[in-house]
Amino acid sequence: MTTEETSPDVCYRHPERSSWVLCQRCGRTICPECQILAPVGVQCPDCVRESGGSTTWRDAGEVRRPAAKTRQRRARPSSGEQPRWMQVVGQLMRPGGELPALTWGTVGIVLVLFIAGFVTDNLPLVSFAAVPELSLQVWRFFTAALVYPASFAMILAIILNSLFFLLTAPAVERNLGRRRFLVVLLAAAALGSSSMILSGNVAYGLIGVLFGMFGAYLVFAWSYPPARVQALVIIGFNLLFSLAFGGFSLPQIIGGLIAGAGATYLFQRYDDKAPSKPRTPYLIIVAVVAGFIVLAIVRSAL
Repeated sequence: MTTEETSPDVCYRHPERSSWVLCQRCGRTICPECQILAPVGVQCPDCVRESGGSTTWRDAGEVRRPAAKTRQRRARPSSGEQPRWMQVVGQLMRPGGELPALTWGTVGIVLVLFIAGFVTDNLPLVSFAAVPELSLQVWRFFTAALVYPASFAMILAIILNSLFFLLTAPAVERNLGRRRFLVVLLAAAALGSSSMILSGNVAYGLIGVLFGMFGAYLVFAWSYPPARVQALVIIGFNLLFSLAFGGFSLPQIIGGLIAGAGATYLFQRYDDKAPSKPRTPYLIIVAVVAGFIVLAIVRSAL
């Protein structure tokens, strides 16, 4: 077996693809294309084949889509169909599409606003960052995750935050679905910003949302020891890196981590709990986020 095949963050069937998901039978890393739903979790094609092919042969990212639509989307395109780039755009815009549109869109907005800051004298940061003196402008608790100071010193932070976000968030988006993923994203942004305001600091940057994704992924991987250890190592590395650069964003990290893990846990708990109302986890998340925002506003007023 080659080094690429044994690497813990590379799919053993597609060495050019990074992933954190492990086969629950053999423990090897598998990318979304190789993830097959089984009664005991996600397995790789080889393990499914060895077990007699008794599992459901569907990509794990397609579990929420009807089988007929899945077969239609997997059909080979004929020469008269749309070009590949138009198909990709169509999948991004389709509510049930498997491409991580919200993940890519979030990073794209961050980059556009960062570049705009250089030509507008930091206007995006001034307009969207969460500032204690402007805490009544509630939208800032959510938009603060999208902006950074227009400074060359921030380039390394943006690159690292975006890189780890792109490595983690697509798996979370595919597992949760776009609606729930958006809720987790907004909750992590709001709790991260609220925590910074409560500590008397300005909130900005992806760091809170990034740790929200780490928290969500940790919930998914908790029952699988190899994946759990891998997630904890990644979280520890990013935490040490953030502390090494001053540690001023620690409240934002803690708030985002709690939001991501808590929201994902609620979704899983109420999915497994019958009978339960589909709106219940959403109402709990909204209530917690609103409570943190109110505390931050009161703290700023005092």
